[in-house]
Amino acid sequence: MPLKITLKPNEKVIIGTAIISNGSSKAELVIHNRVPVVRQKDILKQEEADTPAKQIYYLILNMYLDPANEVTFHDFYFPLLRHMINMAVDERGIDLSVEMSKRIIEGDHYKALKICKKLIEYEAELMKDGERTAEGVPDRAAPQHDRPGSGGDGLHEGGGHDGGRQEEHG
Repeated sequence: MPLKITLKPNEKVIIGTAIISNGSSKAELVIHNRVPVVRQKDILKQEEADTPAKQIYYLILNMYLDPANEVTFHDFYFPLLRHMINMAVDERGIDLSVEMSKRIIEGDHYKALKICKKLIEYEAELMKDGERTAEGVPDRAAPQHDRPGSGGDGLHEGGGHDGGRQEEHG
């Protein structure tokens, strides 16, 4: 089933490896094949990945958009996940981490990104409560590559690729 996306004026989206910018009016796109699709609102630039959960999100985003280098990102993902779990995470945080990792192993990075957004919210609650800080976070969550999303615009956007479903984004 094709994926139908409605873009707002001036919104960006990544489809496959292409960064697409919409013009000044609303646009509707229909994607007929299975490729990563990431909307602008789901982009996280590397320099914005300033907490363990955000660094994990950034890594999953790169796995989703650059599957040929997924194993390289695993080398950063699993130690970072262990670091986060060791930082006073309760059962809810562990459950989110396990579910997110299952999705990665299954190759469903889009769903892993959605779960990671919940992990980011959870982490923010913990930080607000003073239970944990971002101290000790590695300076770099992922290797540098000349590809979209590694610094620069950080245009690895999270989006609408979910096994051939048809969905209206808007």
